[in-house]
Amino acid sequence: RDRSGRTGRTSRPRPHPSPRLPRRTSGRRAPGADVRRPTLRRTPWQEALQPWAMASLMQAQHELRRSGSKLGFRSGSKPDYAAVPQNGDDESVSPPQNDFQGLCNIISGHKVLSTMLLAVPAGFYAGKAELDPQYTFVINFIAIIPLAWLIGKATEDVAAKLGEAAGGLLNATFGNVVEMLLCIAGIRNGEIPVVQCTLLGSILSNLLLVLGCAFLAGGCFFHMQRYNQAGAATQCSLMSMSVFAIGLPTIYTNILKQDEEWEHMVSVSRWASILLLFIYFAYLVFQLKTHAHLFQDEEGEEEEDPPDLSAFSAAILLGVTTVITSFATDFLIDAIKGTVDAWKVSREFVGIIMLPIIGNAAEHYTAITVAMRNKMDLSLGVAAGSSCQMALLVTPFTVLVGWWYGQDMTLNFHAFQLAVLLFAVFLVTTILNNGTSNWLEGYILLVTYIVVGLVYFFEGNGRDASLSQLD
Repeated sequence: RDRSGRTGRTSRPRPHPSPRLPRRTSGRRAPGADVRRPTLRRTPWQEALQPWAMASLMQAQHELRRSGSKLGFRSGSKPDYAAVPQNGDDESVSPPQNDFQGLCNIISGHKVLSTMLLAVPAGFYAGKAELDPQYTFVINFIAIIPLAWLIGKATEDVAAKLGEAAGGLLNATFGNVVEMLLCIAGIRNGEIPVVQCTLLGSILSNLLLVLGCAFLAGGCFFHMQRYNQAGAATQCSLMSMSVFAIGLPTIYTNILKQDEEWEHMVSVSRWASILLLFIYFAYLVFQLKTHAHLFQDEEGEEEEDPPDLSAFSAAILLGVTTVITSFATDFLIDAIKGTVDAWKVSREFVGIIMLPIIGNAAEHYTAITVAMRNKMDLSLGVAAGSSCQMALLVTPFTVLVGWWYGQDMTLNFHAFQLAVLLFAVFLVTTILNNGTSNWLEGYILLVTYIVVGLVYFFEGNGRDASLSQLD
């Protein structure tokens, strides 16, 4: 007590707290305790699919660059082109000792695709021995799928040694080399309707089938998924522009059915294709340089591992697989007529539904599996970005190839095909306008694609079929 009789607090300092960790009470963490992010309880189904999804997450970065839709580089950082690890571990993997070990890593990491390579010599034999066209078609159809995978892997390893601009251009060029080879073979054989249907089918399969499956699969794991709305809006604008470029020549020809107007439309298509190529290269600069943040995953990019092959060995693999693929596509296109007659289906069904599977199988797998990991910017970049690449790069490239071979390959698609593309782009644009996705939106896109497939499946292959002829 002081002199006034009142008690007061002493001024001596408080002792230091005990070094023991404080005890939890009522489920709350005490100050100083280790704070960790809560983890969601996984269902047995999610646990079973977890290793599969983990392995494909790292592969997705490789497939994204194949589709010309890389998420971009951070400002001030060096370009980071590297091969995708062939296992599902998150830890970094040491580079292979030599090219032979790297090739073994590639083969052992994808046993299913590696096994499908056995169809390559079988396809050559079927083409040279002039077997039944439907068998030649099926065998070469299977053979091109692993060849497309090897082309993408070799492109990735070559780009690992190049700079940002050269690597991005290389990936943009060889990322769709299978589709380009299919279109070149179709033009050389005079299968213009099949070529146009292949171009349209690749766009539709990415917009409706791949994106729909990705949203549906991701919605089974997450209640609501988010992505960069600004980047999605840019891709939707590019797709709308491609509809405009294809729609004008088509409408122009159907309104003015004269020989003079047809010649004018051919010239318009060729020069418009050159302008579309400039738009695509501007899009690459926009995506990789000036506005890369619009295509950046909010959680950041994953660290990538060194390439499996040296630049020289990867370049040799790229050249060899490209040449082999060119022969396989020739055999496949030559067998289309006999296959259509044997299966009683239309050329449009083969071009719109079947052929797009060849070059996009790995991208389809990637977009779905990364969506199950909640990497929606990556998944959207593979699906929508690949559609933009088909519309702005492969389509005008095909028109210019037809110009070179003296074929009337134009932007004049069938009126029904134009309507399907217009409705698909409109539907995807309305779904991507809010920056979120769920399983119902994926189901809507998937059902829409099935309806389109049913139309072409029941069309028939007769000359009187309504969609069999473009005129």
